[in-house]
Amino acid sequence: MATTPLIRTPQADGGTFYTFSSSAKDLSRTLNNDDLKLVFSKFVLLNLPDFDRLDPNTFSNYQNYMQFDTIDGSIWNGGLKGDPNVNFTQSLQNYALNLEELIISDATYDNTTNLTVTERVFYKWLKECGAMRFREATALEKAGSVTTKRFVEEDEATSGTRQYRRVVKYIGEIDIVNNVDKAGEAYTELYINVPTEVGGTPTILFNTISDTNYSPSLKIQGSSEFIMGRNAASVHPQGLDIVAFYDYDQQLDGLGPAGYTDPNADWMGLGPATTVNTVDSYFTEPTTFESVLNANIVKYPADYGNPPPVGYSGSAYVRSQLDGISVDFNPNDYQQIVSDQTISTIPQFNGNGLSESFEFNSVLVYYDMVDLSDSSKTTTNLYGLLILDNVTPTTDGGYIQRYPKYKPNPTTGQNGNSYGFKINLRFDASPGTSGIDTIVNDYNTFSMGLFSDASAQLQTSAQIFQRQQLEIADIETRLLSVENTLNSVSTSAFLQAQINNMQTQIDNASLAFASSTTLLDLIAKNADEIQALANGQVSSTLQYNTDVVRQGTGITINTNTPNQIQVSNNVQAYNLMVPLDNNDIQITTTAPLNLNVVSPQVFVDLVTYTNMLRLDTINTAGGDLLIYIDDTDIQWRTGQTVRLTFNNVPLIGSRNIKIYTDAPSRLNGGSFGKLAANIPNASITTQPIIDLICTEQGVLNFAYDIVK
Repeated sequence: MATTPLIRTPQADGGTFYTFSSSAKDLSRTLNNDDLKLVFSKFVLLNLPDFDRLDPNTFSNYQNYMQFDTIDGSIWNGGLKGDPNVNFTQSLQNYALNLEELIISDATYDNTTNLTVTERVFYKWLKECGAMRFREATALEKAGSVTTKRFVEEDEATSGTRQYRRVVKYIGEIDIVNNVDKAGEAYTELYINVPTEVGGTPTILFNTISDTNYSPSLKIQGSSEFIMGRNAASVHPQGLDIVAFYDYDQQLDGLGPAGYTDPNADWMGLGPATTVNTVDSYFTEPTTFESVLNANIVKYPADYGNPPPVGYSGSAYVRSQLDGISVDFNPNDYQQIVSDQTISTIPQFNGNGLSESFEFNSVLVYYDMVDLSDSSKTTTNLYGLLILDNVTPTTDGGYIQRYPKYKPNPTTGQNGNSYGFKINLRFDASPGTSGIDTIVNDYNTFSMGLFSDASAQLQTSAQIFQRQQLEIADIETRLLSVENTLNSVSTSAFLQAQINNMQTQIDNASLAFASSTTLLDLIAKNADEIQALANGQVSSTLQYNTDVVRQGTGITINTNTPNQIQVSNNVQAYNLMVPLDNNDIQITTTAPLNLNVVSPQVFVDLVTYTNMLRLDTINTAGGDLLIYIDDTDIQWRTGQTVRLTFNNVPLIGSRNIKIYTDAPSRLNGGSFGKLAANIPNASITTQPIIDLICTEQGVLNFAYDIVK
């Protein structure tokens, strides 16, 4: 019977590698099929988020923390433990590894396909923990030749009311794989190399893949409360829980859909709590894999019984609806690659001007299932996860130590750094011997250990030769100078003539300044020229240092023409604001704001100078239109104006328009605690134009004008 593998917590010293079950099955397939070959090919660097919590009452900053108590199975089975290493390991084992094992062990699973479900299961685990969110790729990111949708992670936002930190940072290729044999033990060495000259991959595309093994509306049914193949008598080597962390573990006690107080929590579509008969199950997205919408979900203690599980006080997270997620490794799908003739591969893409320094704390290792009889059937699958360090506990949870990858900066002279990781893979048939061995084959000159040492020695030798080359060039320059001097001095008479000439020049200079009148005349002339400069009478021969003239906000300085400075005003009449709804979706003509809700909301960031907010709306307002202007990064200035207009005729009905600001609570009124304007319905025309003017910065006093 198939069993979910038992894994250990990340070790304190060195990295910890977790292998997924599907890769073992693929390896077995290659042993009895001459047309199949398993080749380690790619790796991905991740920056797994901090283990922290969002406030169930306010959602705080909406940041994508890793929250292991957002999954029902975790809540029902004791919730979070005191050690974050245990929380991480139990969630990975009891959710991701168990889900994968249930799928690949099902009687309906198609074993003939070369594409496994591992990667899709892994990213599903991350999104169920609230760690990842996505948006659809733009035309500047996805190549025009790609006819299906592609996706990227949400844009980085490390401050403000809605924050996000990208998880997938770098795509690389495994260039060196070595087989080692020592004392009857066979190893496969994988060398993960991150070169000095690269930064993070500027754009990382994701695809959504649906097939017979992993598709929408899929329910994966567990057989008991325990992970597959385990029971109450099973003992974990480290004493960890072996209960399954299901999406829906057992029937809840709430009155809402499926027993959740928050209807958004029933993303599975189980329906009313009174009709739910499905327990111990995992679910894929119920309708489509291509939705980039997010849902703000709160799970309440009362949902899980009275009393609720010990220590559980509720959880909140932002859940993405995207599913079937897989990294797109095809460089031809990236618009920034196909539009640049100087690059054609993702490794080259990592080194161009768009890449930047980044941090990472874990590595995903991929392999190609190569079909020698039909190259179109070759696929790329996830093999395992390398955690570079154990979890460091904090007051609110913990984090995995991050390693900075610096890209060289030719402007500042900042040096870059590189990383090299060696992973030794061994297949051990001995029970109960799980652990980590580091072996370098002393008898194989091509061993990765020896190869790395030799490379280091060659680099040191190259540095020595470079220093010697510089020293030889300096000696050669000095020698030529001495030779030129000697060649120019033929006799002592020549030297005497040179001395006599210098003495003559000194005597002449003495005669020129022998008279005090001569010196006074020179001083008077200098005084006149200085006074002329003070009076604005500048000589045409006077040159200015244009480097002291710097451009500022709204002003550009052009010094391309010698001895000339061109000052230009680049301030436009209006800076257009980008409106978002309460789901962080941009409001456009094709995606207008739905006014027919209890509180239609618009969120915009304040930008410099005069702003214009243009809105597209549909339906009749169900409540007052609430506009929130975020002044976190750009503070209001006296006289600054925001003009509100509508691209269509807004059906406000009997409702008002209210404008709020002071997002960072500088006035101590809470986030967006300042009501800047309350525009009554009687003042709103069919297609109004409204100007909001800051009359006093600091204290944030405002006035508004109804232009139309």
